[in-house]
Amino acid sequence: MSKNTYIQIGNYINKLGIMSDLKSDIEGVEVEISAEDAKFIEEQELLEAEAEKIKKRYKIKKAFLLEVEDEDLEEKDAWIKAWIRKPTLKEFSAFSKIAQNDNIGGLKVLLTNVFLEGDKRILDDDDFFLSVLPQLEAIVSVQASRIKKF
Repeated sequence: MSKNTYIQIGNYINKLGIMSDLKSDIEGVEVEISAEDAKFIEEQELLEAEAEKIKKRYKIKKAFLLEVEDEDLEEKDAWIKAWIRKPTLKEFSAFSKIAQNDNIGGLKVLLTNVFLEGDKRILDDDDFFLSVLPQLEAIVSVQASRIKKF
């Protein structure tokens, strides 16, 4: 049986998706969680701290973590990681121009341009590169907009 840990639930209200108006009712309440859940929360906190450092280092508003499972490693749940950012308009334009004739080549240029740091196998290894292609949509999505005619 795994060892359990106690956490202050008030610290995790937003992370757990609990409505914020309940915060005052459960502030200071401790709940028991499994060691696995405690490890997951700790890993998330470390990733959030790393993301903040990367955003400051590169002077960007958002950082994205790409993760690809490395099935060749013997460890269970072994993932390689790379940090990327949103493309600039110029980079997106280069991607669009290349993608007209070569969609995969355009995505390769895009990923190379937005790569910040991490395991470069995500760029260089075909299997890892193809694995992250579906995730790239997140960095090229634009905010909602509208126009009203009067």
